[in-house]
Amino acid sequence: MTSDISIEGNIVEEQRIALDRDTIKTEPLWTVSEVASYLRLKPETIRLMARNGELPSLKVGKRVWRFRISEVKGWLKAKMDYG
Repeated sequence: MTSDISIEGNIVEEQRIALDRDTIKTEPLWTVSEVASYLRLKPETIRLMARNGELPSLKVGKRVWRFRISEVKGWLKAKMDYG
């Protein structure tokens, strides 16, 4: 479905994709501070681990990191199981 939206006199075409809600799983995301608190590490350590790909993460924009709770817990479990 396509709709036109007027923003300050400009017409912007927006394309909407219908998504099946049953196939999409959403979960809350943790911030750097929340992950740092959970893992008892400094926030800068969490940022470094995310930047280096050591910790599962999502980059939002240029400087903001978010973390899926289930992935962080799974990563920690794997670290504990395999050292």
